[in-house]
Amino acid sequence: MTLVPMKAILDAAEQGGYGVGAFNVNNMEQLQGVMQAARETDSPVIIQVSRGALKYSNLIYLQRLMEAAIIDNPNIPIATHLDHGNSPEACIKAIEHFGFTSVMMDGSLLEDGKTASDYDYNMRVTRDVVDYAHPLGITVEAEIGCLGGLEEGHGSEQEHVTNPKDARR
Repeated sequence: MTLVPMKAILDAAEQGGYGVGAFNVNNMEQLQGVMQAARETDSPVIIQVSRGALKYSNLIYLQRLMEAAIIDNPNIPIATHLDHGNSPEACIKAIEHFGFTSVMMDGSLLEDGKTASDYDYNMRVTRDVVDYAHPLGITVEAEIGCLGGLEEGHGSEQEHVTNPKDARR
């Protein structure tokens, strides 16, 4: 099995009525712990790399750790996911250069990862990623609104939360 599309893992979970853990990993020890638990429970797993981890690391090191987890666990279905990508370029790089099977385009914030965007910007950059990723079988997660700065540790700001009208659109 090993590296599989996120959709395959999520479809199987929906059919089987179970959840799948998604874990942001930053180092070898964390990844080894996640994989040990996946082996012991015979569970599929989603390995994520966050935007925060990308600020201080070179993605190639994290990719090689994920490759080691895949090689060492040939019977565990594993999806790799870029969590909160801040631009179409970051998402495409994760797919093209590092083989991620899923990405999140967080267009709720501008590329700086701090400034709230508007709905039209969010939809435009997310559509760019979807148009690139879906023909390759790569899943794309998106976010409408944000957690009022909580994602960046700035507390809550009401104007940043998801607008129900935008979610309906």
